[in-house]
Amino acid sequence: MYKEYGENSCRTYDIKFGDKSFKYHLYNDFENFTERLFDLDDIDSFVILSDENIGRIYGRSIVNRIRKNYRCELIIFDCTEKSKNLTVLQELIEKVISLKATRRTCIIGLGGGICGNMAGMVAALLFRGIKFIHIPTSLMAISDSVLSLKQAINSEYGKNLIGVFHTPEMVITSTQFLKSLPKKEIISGLCETIKNALTILPESIEPLTGMLNDDCRYTWDNYRYFIEMSIKAKTQVMKNDAFEKKGALILEYGHTIGHAIELADAGAITHGEAIGLGMLCAAEISHMLGHLSEKDVKIHRTLLEKAGAPTVIAENINPDTIVSILKYDNKRGYTPVEEGTVYMVLLDTIGKTFNDSLLTAVPMELVRQAINRMYRE
Repeated sequence: MYKEYGENSCRTYDIKFGDKSFKYHLYNDFENFTERLFDLDDIDSFVILSDENIGRIYGRSIVNRIRKNYRCELIIFDCTEKSKNLTVLQELIEKVISLKATRRTCIIGLGGGICGNMAGMVAALLFRGIKFIHIPTSLMAISDSVLSLKQAINSEYGKNLIGVFHTPEMVITSTQFLKSLPKKEIISGLCETIKNALTILPESIEPLTGMLNDDCRYTWDNYRYFIEMSIKAKTQVMKNDAFEKKGALILEYGHTIGHAIELADAGAITHGEAIGLGMLCAAEISHMLGHLSEKDVKIHRTLLEKAGAPTVIAENINPDTIVSILKYDNKRGYTPVEEGTVYMVLLDTIGKTFNDSLLTAVPMELVRQAINRMYRE
């Protein structure tokens, strides 16, 4: 699955999605962290995009290392769901151009999933596409968002409705980034790990259950397990579906309602926490339709509770707002639209979906019932 270099200092994974491929370098430290950047051809400069916190902690150090070999600049921007829009994207592109970027400039996204998406969009659009690299620093980004070709921003109507497919040159990260990660962000990343277990790797549920704890006390071996599990899940379903239109749609489990909850809460809830709630809603809907057993629904709840994730929707989130956002879900169009329904990925049993198309038309009234139940469970 991977090649190991040095004394456990770096593990390198070959990520292949269809005919697209890139290297994923997972370090245990920062000592030789930037050496992989210099493997690239036809690059004469770098521009790093980062948020204020990560940029302050790591940005300047990485810039100084790169400047030993190349010209490098650092751009700090407000990295939130609210700023993940066309206006901020244009501002970033103009800023990169002002720094004398050329077609031989490589963009680096240093931070969490939002930062990676913005960096990917800048690289995809500037000069009709230039090289970019992910340096993810959150568990969510390290184990989920960078393992994709999708780069996207939000519309006022919904999450990730504006985007492109653009392949990174490589991913470089380190488990050391997780050392200072807030508990809430660790939980967020684990919710996607749980999703992978429920949908693709049910055999990992037992060991995962044994590792999860609501204190978020994990060893480096635990983190490597979470990361490698996610790499295995993603490559398994995307090896013949790089653009996530067929079998890889399973990765959208929990995302239909989860994205709506995330937007309805205006960023107060993390992406992973919202997806966790979305999975519980999806499990409840499947159970109401006579498919997922009570035991399987309980497995959802047990895993999320052990990880410390919320299992009820906050009272401040209006259920009507959630339902309204659902109407603009980014999976619309994969199947013919049926009035009064929303298409969702639903499980028949743990590790098995309803049908080969993966998407099931669910009456909006049933969706509303499931959402309402999530306020009082």
